[in-house]
Amino acid sequence: MNADLSPSPWLETERLRLREFCIADRYALVGMHKDPRVRALLVDDHPLDQHTVAHELIMRLQALYRQHEGLGIWCAERMVAALDTVELDRPGMREEASKALSPSALARLLQPRPQFAGWFNLMPMSGQPEEVELGSRLLPEAWGTGLALEGGELLLAHAFNTLGRDRVWAIGHIAHRSVRYCVTALGFGDRGVQDYEGKPAQHYVIDEARWRQWKVLSRKDRQRRAVAACRAFAHDQRLGNDG
Repeated sequence: MNADLSPSPWLETERLRLREFCIADRYALVGMHKDPRVRALLVDDHPLDQHTVAHELIMRLQALYRQHEGLGIWCAERMVAALDTVELDRPGMREEASKALSPSALARLLQPRPQFAGWFNLMPMSGQPEEVELGSRLLPEAWGTGLALEGGELLLAHAFNTLGRDRVWAIGHIAHRSVRYCVTALGFGDRGVQDYEGKPAQHYVIDEARWRQWKVLSRKDRQRRAVAACRAFAHDQRLGNDG
């Protein structure tokens, strides 16, 4: 396969596609890592805002895809239409668009297309290569859209159903509240602060039995339970600090 060609997605939902990274993706990777909001609470902040580093990472990933089937860091694309249907439905806007565009051109602009959103990973765990860890890194425009939960659900099903894993880990910065909420909504349990690549990091884990029990709940119920658990954790933290 030509390294510059965009591979087909191997996991997808209506609005999310996961595929292998190709060399042409280095521009998107560099752009994402130039945003200080993305890098603010990373546990492993490698200089991926540099083209040479991003290029080297993609080359290593392309080798890893072949060496460890089913594991890797995957390019995440969300399906976005060129025209915003909310904007188009404003009074008079659809009529104006119809005057300026042919019906076929308008239909093409309303057709969702893949747009870079970041990455999802299911990788051998640092320091414990026999274990795997789930993670994601998304552009700020994708924050709060539920995309992290959607990708996490896809990869947990892949880990347990396809790869036959007994458990999956997740690692987060100790101050990253969004990670705590997301992994809790996915069913992970808190294993406390442990060393990760020489730094303290919050560790979470989910085993297959817990995953099968958790996934039968509606997403709304899982999110509600995650909010309650995160509030309880924050309350306990405040009591500990006050003490």
